[in-house]
Amino acid sequence: MSNSGTAHDPNKLGWGFAAAIIVLAIVANVAAFSIHKATYQKPDKPKAEAAAH
Repeated sequence: MSNSGTAHDPNKLGWGFAAAIIVLAIVANVAAFSIHKATYQKPDKPKAEAAAH
């Protein structure tokens, strides 16, 4: 068993992975919001085929 001389600190592990998950969540929310803004129609707005008649 080799000892490198430094103590094991579990608080330093996983921060890169946690940051990647946070960035992924932010990107997913921005994408969902942009899709929503591009495709949402208000309920009081008639559809295109109903307006043509």
